[in-house]
Amino acid sequence: MISSPDDLLRLAPDAKSLEAGRRLFYSRRWRLVGGDGQWLWGEWVYGSGQRATESAVHLTAGHFVCNCRARERPCAHGLALVLMLKNDQERISVGQPPSWVRSVQYQADRQAKPKPLKDAEAADERQGERLALMGAGVEELELRLLDFARRGIADTLAQGPEPFLAAATHLADAKLPGPAGLLRRLARLGRDGTEADIARTLGDLYLFVRAWKNRRTLPPDRHAELLQFAGVNIRKEELLARPGLEDHWLVLGTAEGQEDRLRFRRTWLRGEKSRRFALVLDYAFGEMPFERSWPLAASFQGKAYYYPGSYPQRALLPSTTPGGRPYDGLVGYPSFVELRANYQKALAVNPWLYAYPVYLSAVTPTLASGQAGLADANGEVLPLHPEYDNFFSLLAISGGGTLAVFAEFDGYRLLPLSVVTEFGLVKG
Repeated sequence: MISSPDDLLRLAPDAKSLEAGRRLFYSRRWRLVGGDGQWLWGEWVYGSGQRATESAVHLTAGHFVCNCRARERPCAHGLALVLMLKNDQERISVGQPPSWVRSVQYQADRQAKPKPLKDAEAADERQGERLALMGAGVEELELRLLDFARRGIADTLAQGPEPFLAAATHLADAKLPGPAGLLRRLARLGRDGTEADIARTLGDLYLFVRAWKNRRTLPPDRHAELLQFAGVNIRKEELLARPGLEDHWLVLGTAEGQEDRLRFRRTWLRGEKSRRFALVLDYAFGEMPFERSWPLAASFQGKAYYYPGSYPQRALLPSTTPGGRPYDGLVGYPSFVELRANYQKALAVNPWLYAYPVYLSAVTPTLASGQAGLADANGEVLPLHPEYDNFFSLLAISGGGTLAVFAEFDGYRLLPLSVVTEFGLVKG
């Protein structure tokens, strides 16, 4: 429970943010600064005055909300509002919060309010309705895949991306975002991919269809993985009720992407004692910042709560503290033979592994016939992902020799995320 403005100011992530808040406190660009005893809000105008940063503070819970792009919370805007509450309350008007604050308050109240017991039955009913809708979407997907197969890949591609995008829209309406994402990938591959890439993606979709139709016969862990791939999310409360894995975690690499206005980020951490990887997925819409930053090479002490599955990778790390000590225990694959052997074992357990973390202890960047790749000690070369555009920097770091690389492996290609140098981890 927060009891004073000083308590709120102590939540500042660092002295730099607090100093930025002090500068904004004196700014004349604030408008609609108000409060109702529970929330404190304000809009900071910038540019031509037509755009504003909307910032609010829940005074008792110490919850800061802002649509600025700062990576840390509380940001300078929220801290400036608290400084007004402490030092210049005449600038604050008492009244009803604007609509955007009421929306934030509604979401907070909804999450905090415990569900009555009878809501469990309603939740089960809604779950059943959603599964029925998803089942209808799977039936439609199967018909489309069979139609693609009858037409052939070349004839299907000749129609452009529209058939794939239309199918993806229908699947999204049927609450199947995972397969819908694969169809959108097919639309992109139609321009830049090979027929082998397209055939593999179509095969993955048909595997999903057959797995869905036989989901009642799957073991619980595989059934959970299938639902997660389809798009059924597990509530955070349920996940945190599971046992967590305490360890010293090292941030080995991050990858970011975007679909329409939704940005996503994959962050890979590795446990020092457990030697297990944890994948943290973050999402942000438009220009909103990600909820938390994971600096490369930083280490944290805390528990990882893995999503259920036969080969769990995705996890939450809700409460961590800085590691504060050196990280030890990185062991990499000496050759691609061992990499493929472990990948095949993992894939046999969970066929939905589209990003597999690999630490390669000694590889050499190579360029042959215009194809960038990494070569192991045996001379075998694995190509780099076509989205990777930092090959020549990788080559410069290696100086023509070997280097240690952390990357994602999709079964065919590598996507480097970081490189181990004498100065530590650097972005790959």
